[in-house]
Amino acid sequence: MLLGIIIIIFEFGNSGVFSLNNSNLTFKKQIFLWPLLSLSFLIKIPVFPFHLWLPEAHVEASTLGSVFLASILLKLGGFGLIKFILPIFPFACLYYTPIIELISCIGFFYCSVTAFRQTDFKKIIAYSSVVHMHLVLFAIFSFNLKSMVGSVLLMVSHGLTSAGIFFCLGCLYDRFLTRNIFYIKSLSIFMPLFTSMFFILILSNTSFPGTINFISELLCLVGIFLNFKSLNILFLFLGLVINTYYNFWLFNRLSFGTLNFQIKTSSVFQDITKRESFILVFLIFFIIFFGFFPGLLIYNLETYFIFLNLRVLI
Repeated sequence: MLLGIIIIIFEFGNSGVFSLNNSNLTFKKQIFLWPLLSLSFLIKIPVFPFHLWLPEAHVEASTLGSVFLASILLKLGGFGLIKFILPIFPFACLYYTPIIELISCIGFFYCSVTAFRQTDFKKIIAYSSVVHMHLVLFAIFSFNLKSMVGSVLLMVSHGLTSAGIFFCLGCLYDRFLTRNIFYIKSLSIFMPLFTSMFFILILSNTSFPGTINFISELLCLVGIFLNFKSLNILFLFLGLVINTYYNFWLFNRLSFGTLNFQIKTSSVFQDITKRESFILVFLIFFIIFFGFFPGLLIYNLETYFIFLNLRVLI
């Protein structure tokens, strides 16, 4: 990315976004500069096959680090694509769209399947984040207003939902000092408040109607269908089905089942505190509120993209 910025500065004398938007780069220059800048944002998203750093980062990070990483830092990649890549390199974006389509479909399906192999519950949700960000990438490169609005809305909804889920998993780790899903069971008996809030967040992560994730994924899929008719879209549907399955599988493994010895003899076992409840209620409120009133966000996003005047919009 630094190399691409240096080349742009030497070529045009500045790196101002507004001046570059009106620079009308030639097709050959766009083809050359697009990979240098876009690859950095794609790794940040992260996109298959550069996604392996994210699960490891979530496992090693603290609860606050995981929340900050999932809710804010991953969105910088999508923001960079929308704010810089699409306006500055419109023809190169159209040229590289088939590659992005293929990578998005493969990554969406592959990461959904890979989540089944995990026994660490933070890794499961980390791969779920990668799955959602692949859908964001596919929607961004669908080049219509519905998909663009849906991609930004999905980044917002995923930030709220993943932050809440990682916070819940952090609460479990603080109590049981393990992230193995086979060591924690029957939370619905001893932690009913936690289980109820965790269930709402799981529903949101599976795009259940009434949550902001449902509206955002619906807009993304509608925008994708408007421009793509290939068989690759089947991978999206398979990935969505698998995503729903492993989310409920995770909830079922943690909330139900036969008690084991570790839980029966735990002396630090307790339901979530008032402080933890306040944080989760705060996140759940916005997830449900914008799920019923998405127009408050959609109208502003449509106005922004019309003002941005992207030349790739169809």
